[in-house]
Amino acid sequence: MTASSDSASFLKQTYFFLRNAIERRTHTEHFIVADKTNHEVLFSDGLMEVRYYPHQDDAPFELDGDAVNPQTRQHRTPILLVPPLGVFHWIYDLMAERSWVRFLNAQGFQVYLVNWGAPSRQDSDLSIDTYVNHWMRTAVAQVQQHSGQQQVSLVGYCMGGLLTLLYAGAHGNGDIRNIVTIASPIDFHASHAYGKVLSWVKRYSRRLPIPRAFSDSSRFHVPGDMLSVLFKMTNPLAGVVSYFDLVRNLSDRDYVKAHLTTREWFNNMPDYPGATVQQLVFDFGIKNALAEGSVRIGDQVSDLTAIKSSLLAFAGASDKIVSIDAAKKIMELGSMDDKTFKVVPGGHAGVFAGGKAQQHTWAITAQWLAQRSD
Repeated sequence: MTASSDSASFLKQTYFFLRNAIERRTHTEHFIVADKTNHEVLFSDGLMEVRYYPHQDDAPFELDGDAVNPQTRQHRTPILLVPPLGVFHWIYDLMAERSWVRFLNAQGFQVYLVNWGAPSRQDSDLSIDTYVNHWMRTAVAQVQQHSGQQQVSLVGYCMGGLLTLLYAGAHGNGDIRNIVTIASPIDFHASHAYGKVLSWVKRYSRRLPIPRAFSDSSRFHVPGDMLSVLFKMTNPLAGVVSYFDLVRNLSDRDYVKAHLTTREWFNNMPDYPGATVQQLVFDFGIKNALAEGSVRIGDQVSDLTAIKSSLLAFAGASDKIVSIDAAKKIMELGSMDDKTFKVVPGGHAGVFAGGKAQQHTWAITAQWLAQRSD
């Protein structure tokens, strides 16, 4: 390579670096490529909606460098994807190369997704009762009606997995054929340092009066920006390393898109409704009711030990939020004949959408469901 070509390459890289740096500051939305897969909204109820993702790809395509060959054969049992609370639904459609909906669609599944919307402080009274006994029931019914199939598979990440199990424990009725949970805590007292704190509080709270203020659910409402800070505190150095990686690759527009789209997941979180947080803290956290097998949700009792659906549960090997033991507890509780537990590489986000997720969590999920969906 000549000196002139070196100079031209340097000038070109400098131009792209400066252009992307300016555009990143002035029009960040140009780099956010989440939630782009074609879909139909089947149902909407204020915040919540149910989406259907029709067949997307006929030709082979790449996901994170791996070739995916779309299947023409369609599996009978549809899949309903259930996101956590506190993040947006589009984490299942993060970008074209890391899209669960596109990947599962290419594996021959009918793919549906429930969108919990963006609660605000005015929605602080939204409780787990609403999510499980009303919205989850509606979502499953919409999938059954649209697909023409009575049995449905549910795939839930983190809190989405808990909502899935709670629904199956209260309303399964044989309609939930398969359940996949990803980094979903059951034994809250088994999760790292905060689990020990919750266990200690349970032990000593019987001796202490509960302040009257704790009965007000609005006091437990967590704004989205606070959620973002709390999540980042689980790995404070990651943000610094990530920023330097961005600066180093700022001339690469595709890299900037991937970086800023992923960052949007952690920087732009919806509020966590107070009534839901209240039950998470007292019933799931301090009392650790899920680890005992059942919990009251509104006027229903969800009995995890009564779930008969086939179950696949994942835990992240380096998850700093949900420990392996916390996620594995469902294996002890579930009475189903067909249950599998997998520990896969990644932290709390990486196990779901990291660079190795497609080779592990995604591939295992698709293969496991394919064997149980016809």
